[in-house]
Amino acid sequence: MLKNLLSNRIFIGILVLLICGVASVYFLRTDLPEEPIKIYTPVEPMPKPKAEAPIGETERGGHVHEDGTWHEGAHEAHAPPAVPNTAPSGAATTPDFPSVDPNEDPVEAAYKRLEYIKNNPYAWGGVHSERATQLIAELMPPTLPRDEGHGEEVIFQILELIEQNDPRAAEVLIGHMCEGGTVGQPMDDGLDAIGPPAVPYILPYLERGVAEGGRIRAAVFYSLGRLGALYRDDLGGIVDHIIIPKLAVIAADEDAEFYRYPAQRRANEVLTQLGQ
Repeated sequence: MLKNLLSNRIFIGILVLLICGVASVYFLRTDLPEEPIKIYTPVEPMPKPKAEAPIGETERGGHVHEDGTWHEGAHEAHAPPAVPNTAPSGAATTPDFPSVDPNEDPVEAAYKRLEYIKNNPYAWGGVHSERATQLIAELMPPTLPRDEGHGEEVIFQILELIEQNDPRAAEVLIGHMCEGGTVGQPMDDGLDAIGPPAVPYILPYLERGVAEGGRIRAAVFYSLGRLGALYRDDLGGIVDHIIIPKLAVIAADEDAEFYRYPAQRRANEVLTQLGQ
């Protein structure tokens, strides 16, 4: 009987269809995605109703605000409130460099100019922020992150500090770039925005590197290069008599006997940027 069934072509066809059907159901069930695919239909915002005068009031003098409220009389324009001076009381808000004796040693004069900039950070703008004071206290001295969570917390604090637009942030930014292992374009932009008041905090890292040798962080070279080019007039002799000579010392160590490579290449790049 089995032989007769197998020889029946109709029966064999039905059997094949049943097998294919069962297999299809199995694969369809096992290939379902673990998470459902959600399709979101964008919803257009409802148009804001246009403010109109109340019925019966259009013949009378008056005006309508954007929120729909009606007021009699002509609309009075109000000037925006003036932005308060946020520099500390008595702080210089514009650069006023002391006069220089033409017979004075140019290097000594450059260091006096550097000291003036450090003592008058708000002369190039910025905001004296109490929140910045808190963040600086929390972020200093710079240390390497203890773990991933601590590293993320430090990054968020640094970004918040940059947003305060307080020039005192320069010490924190360059400190974490050189000692805290945190770098990034927002920190570069933050130093550039601070301007000359950032240089007194960056330059000691270059001077220490020149004296001790070894590795000098890239942030030291490139931040001084950008600031030197952007604020050449304000920095004056600081660029010509302090930064350039120290970069030249590093660049001269072509065989990397004292300064770890690529300090020489970076020094040459910045010297070119400063017109040397």
